[in-house]
Amino acid sequence: MIEISNNGWAVKQLGKMTENGKLRYDYPIQRAGGQWNREQQSYLVHSVASNFPIPPIYTVVYNERHEETDEIIPVRYVLDGKQRLTTLLDYINGDYATIESLDEIYIEGTKFEIAGKFFGDLDEEVQDAIVSKTLTLYTIKGEFVTDEEIEDLFFRMNNGTQLTKQQQAKAKMGVEWAKRLQEMSEHRVITEFAAFSKAQVNGEKHISAILQAMMMLDDYDYKNVSERVIADYSLTFKEDEENKFELFLKIEEAIQYLDRVFDEKEKVLMKKVHFPMMLTTARVAVENQISVPDFKNWLPIFKEELKKKDEETPSEMSLSTNYFIYTGKGSTDRFKADGRMNEMARHLKAYCRTITFNEQADALAQDEYENTFHNKKDVPF
Repeated sequence: MIEISNNGWAVKQLGKMTENGKLRYDYPIQRAGGQWNREQQSYLVHSVASNFPIPPIYTVVYNERHEETDEIIPVRYVLDGKQRLTTLLDYINGDYATIESLDEIYIEGTKFEIAGKFFGDLDEEVQDAIVSKTLTLYTIKGEFVTDEEIEDLFFRMNNGTQLTKQQQAKAKMGVEWAKRLQEMSEHRVITEFAAFSKAQVNGEKHISAILQAMMMLDDYDYKNVSERVIADYSLTFKEDEENKFELFLKIEEAIQYLDRVFDEKEKVLMKKVHFPMMLTTARVAVENQISVPDFKNWLPIFKEELKKKDEETPSEMSLSTNYFIYTGKGSTDRFKADGRMNEMARHLKAYCRTITFNEQADALAQDEYENTFHNKKDVPF
């Protein structure tokens, strides 16, 4: 049986716990912050200031060593309630103002305006009402619960909320795999060089793009690369760990390779629809020992060819491309996804064959010139 305790904590206390690392929001199966829009945030602030009941927060606690003091302290990881807590703490920190359409609030019979205001602009009574609001925290002791029980609890708590397919899958694939993927998704290739929108990151589409690349390299029978299919693929991780670990290392190598390729955001080929193909193509580069300079030189050539939109069937040595026919409507279909993957890789290899051929031709021409020059009887000095 899961051991759960509950206590009341003021918002101000929870803020201090967050600052000193005793309350954290990065549990592996937890979804990213920033899921709520300004209206949702504002109504939560209004509810707290009005002393309306707020749903409890669920956490799991582990005894961990503090990085600075080296002492063992209890650290709570939020399982449910992350959006509520971060919304309140961000408001207190002055990160946003409430919407203009909020009604007034009443504290002990006195009316106060809250609409369109930052926390620092509120009357002192309203500020006190927010920071002193007591929230209930249910705490699960991590030492007495398994990852599977936490995953099950997470699903039960979020049964009425709209988790994306990827957020659901991340919970079911297990804590360890979710942690690995989360760490990979924080690599600067994804956070700085890729072109995922803020909404895509909030919906964890960058993680599903990584999983898509793994799925396409795996021996997995998929009919398309939709979020649902990728989520289903995530469920195979626990039963196929050895193979998935090898695939994970391949993707990790591809990301490290791209880290040497890019030094700024790539707004075309690192968009969500192309990102998995960039990973699989980088994998081809690693396996074929294609140099980073050659890959860098290939990128603008491939991008330029994409603009031409000429339908054809390119040969092995062709530097034209029909990649564009695998984009657009129905781009999640397997035929189109595989088409993008195969054509991008083919074009890179064609480019490398071309420069190798040209280098060999230049070397042969140089040899012929030198042989002709040295075989002359009268050598000019």
